[in-house]
Amino acid sequence: MTAAHPFPRPLRRAALAAALVASAGLVGCRATGAGAVEVHEAVLYGGTQDRVVWIYGGPDAARTTLTIDGHRATLGDSSAAGGLPGTLSVDGHAAYRVKAASLSAPFAARPEGSRVQITASTPAVTTVYATDGERWTRLSGTSGMVDMAPATSLRGAGRLTDAEADALGAALLHQGPLYVAVLAEDSIPDTPLTLDPAPGTYRRTGLYVAAPPAASAPKPSPVTATTGDRVTYTELSSGTNARVSAPTVQVATTDAEVATLYTQAHGRQTDVPTPASVGSGTVVGIFLGQRNTGGYGVRVVRASASGGVLTLTVQLRVPGPGSITTQAITSPWTLVRVEGTYTRVDVVDEFGQPLPVGGATDR
Repeated sequence: MTAAHPFPRPLRRAALAAALVASAGLVGCRATGAGAVEVHEAVLYGGTQDRVVWIYGGPDAARTTLTIDGHRATLGDSSAAGGLPGTLSVDGHAAYRVKAASLSAPFAARPEGSRVQITASTPAVTTVYATDGERWTRLSGTSGMVDMAPATSLRGAGRLTDAEADALGAALLHQGPLYVAVLAEDSIPDTPLTLDPAPGTYRRTGLYVAAPPAASAPKPSPVTATTGDRVTYTELSSGTNARVSAPTVQVATTDAEVATLYTQAHGRQTDVPTPASVGSGTVVGIFLGQRNTGGYGVRVVRASASGGVLTLTVQLRVPGPGSITTQAITSPWTLVRVEGTYTRVDVVDEFGQPLPVGGATDR
């Protein structure tokens, strides 16, 4: 395939840790030797180039070796490695992993309100899933303007079992908006692995994972929350692509200052929203600064005021060990509005520790 890559934020190759592939609900196959094992492979493209291979077998197979593309691997009990139920560990790991080939994007996606415009450059794309970073949906088609319906992780994708789909879905979640295209099995560029003894069953699923252009990523709706009887705060917007390189907290008490905050937060988008009016309140921008990958985020979970000092408690999100993360530099941020004006704004984490950020927080 030679289609130009329409996504500016590719994904890096992930080292899927055992914790990410552990999931419940699968009854594994049973084998009496290495030649009777069952092999399930997920081949991920779109910048991650990762082949994740689960090997299923019984107690007898757990005491054998298996040659995989010339590599002599030792099979064992996967429970200590946190593997999927019924799987065998491979050299002490929950799954066998090797780099996949590169692949040009076989589709392009752009959200249009509650629907998505899909353009597939090849009939190899059979299904497309989408996540906003919090939940999964499945698109109703692979071409034109399509609808989205709630989905349980990546269940139903290719030949993945429910447990495998849940494990991959959990690994991709919380990375911001993503689209996952399922590829027809006979179109997967990588050839099957050579295994000796040959497995009794070898099933494969190809996936292309991509993030949409930042300008077209869905924007969160304002959310209002109250904490105690003291301060009401409203989340105006949040994202991961601000024009701010260093961690900082910025405070705005005029509409002109709010406009500056919006420009810094949304500056890398082509459709910057109209800034909210500050009115008689205060708008606070919390910027985490540049991060080397995706998977980071920040949101306010509590607000309180005492003696003219506003304290915002935030919840920080960081990528877990072995999680799949976007490769591009990100800069997470959130903007909130609170009633009233304050002489100082403090930002702390959920443990009450000051957030290591700078900025003009004194007024």
